[in-house]
Amino acid sequence: MKPVIKSISYSNTEILNAINKLYLDNKGFDLDPTYSKGNFYKDFPEPKKKSDLVPRFKDVRKSDFTDLFFPDESLESVIFDPPFLFRGGKSINNSKTEKTTSFSYYKTFGDLLISYSRALKEFYRILKPKGILAFKCQDMSDNKFYPNHIEVFNLANPYFKILDLFILLSKSRVFHAEQKQRVARKFHSYWYVFKKV
Repeated sequence: MKPVIKSISYSNTEILNAINKLYLDNKGFDLDPTYSKGNFYKDFPEPKKKSDLVPRFKDVRKSDFTDLFFPDESLESVIFDPPFLFRGGKSINNSKTEKTTSFSYYKTFGDLLISYSRALKEFYRILKPKGILAFKCQDMSDNKFYPNHIEVFNLANPYFKILDLFILLSKSRVFHAEQKQRVARKFHSYWYVFKKV
């Protein structure tokens, strides 16, 4: 009996292998525009193209994920793991006007949504018809619940059709201390699989 591909896992690698098998014909991803240290690719094939706002390796091209250097309809697949945190302060997001890594955080939830919206429009532009986008997101829950995964779905809806949803579970999370817990702590994140319409 063949192993069953499940919608939940404690492993990014297991989920990415599932996406690769079900939706990419085992060809891997064409682009990771938030490559960072390449942590996804220890046990998973490297993307054919890599970029980041602050490249850490010579083969990673400098680029903002909201303004990529690829021609229209030139790629078949994109894997996207953007920042999902937001707080007031000095650390800021992946934008052209600020110099930071792509894994910092946004000042406000509104800033996060604007960045995600711009990224989705850009991915729609560079993906070929029926191109695949794997989009990782996580809900925010310190003192208030922010359902990022619902916002991502709504922002993607004009450009993409949802094909699948995987849930990445975590056995532990680091949280900021607070006097009284106000919402449930989130021990999971999501991998959407979208297809360009």
